[in-house]
Amino acid sequence: MAKSNARSRREAKQQQKRQQQLMWIGAGVIAVAAIIGILLVTAGGGRTSVSFPDIHGMSFTGDGEQLRVATHTGIVAYQDGRWSKPDLPLNDYMGYSGTEDGFFSSGHPGVGSELINPIGLVRSQDHGANLTTINFLGETDFHVMGASYYGETVYVLNPSANSLLSTGLHYSLDGGETWEGSEARGLAAPLQIAVHPSEVGVVAAATQGGVFLSNDFGGTFTRIGQAGVVTSVTFDPDGERLLFGFDSLFSYTLSDGQITALPVSPQVDADQAILYIAINPVSDEIAIATSDRDVFYSPNGGQSWEQIAADGTSG
Repeated sequence: MAKSNARSRREAKQQQKRQQQLMWIGAGVIAVAAIIGILLVTAGGGRTSVSFPDIHGMSFTGDGEQLRVATHTGIVAYQDGRWSKPDLPLNDYMGYSGTEDGFFSSGHPGVGSELINPIGLVRSQDHGANLTTINFLGETDFHVMGASYYGETVYVLNPSANSLLSTGLHYSLDGGETWEGSEARGLAAPLQIAVHPSEVGVVAAATQGGVFLSNDFGGTFTRIGQAGVVTSVTFDPDGERLLFGFDSLFSYTLSDGQITALPVSPQVDADQAILYIAINPVSDEIAIATSDRDVFYSPNGGQSWEQIAADGTSG
């Protein structure tokens, strides 16, 4: 009976998230962001408290020094045990996918921005200080997309036809300038996409039916493991493994297909879902963010965890 109740809570959580996504698309996230508030930062007692209304992605910088979290109202950072709000544009970064020197993203312009809504596909190569608009400005907001941590590879799930792309999965090998379509056989309704850091044809997807992997540019996807609902997926920047999860965390080794369960903070329970996973490229650090806007940090590959944000607010 307990397992049945837990499964019901998980299914309800997923249904709620799908309804939220539809509401964001229909109503426009920039209006929502204006209502729920601008990022609040207060300093006192030598510490900085950072609040964020939502989380849309997470990654470590290429030097491994800083965790970056993309939100409705810009990017916040965690380094050396402290949160901060970098002096960066306050755009709503949907589909955020971190890279060695910055990120690829989509979304909506923030307060004071001169960008057209939606912002289409954008890229930063200086950790968010400057944005380059690549394509689809004023046309498309990609909620489900991924990019290689190194290189120029980008995959997007296009929600509706635009000037270049039909509906469905597409990929670019030149940073979003030109595109090819993927048939995505065996894949249904991906919740999240992860791209291998260096192998351009390798892409993974988190779905309600498990985690799926493709080695042919998204032409064919095959389910790996026995996990049911999977809400988060990411490749290790070293390219050797794939991490994925829902309320548990798993590691899939690409070389031999072995799946290992990783310890996760006991505070992540059946009422939450792990929405984002970030892996440090130069150390054993891992961070996860949940549907409750809780952020957990592990310095040792998941052996122990510290909660560094709760309900969208740092300590």
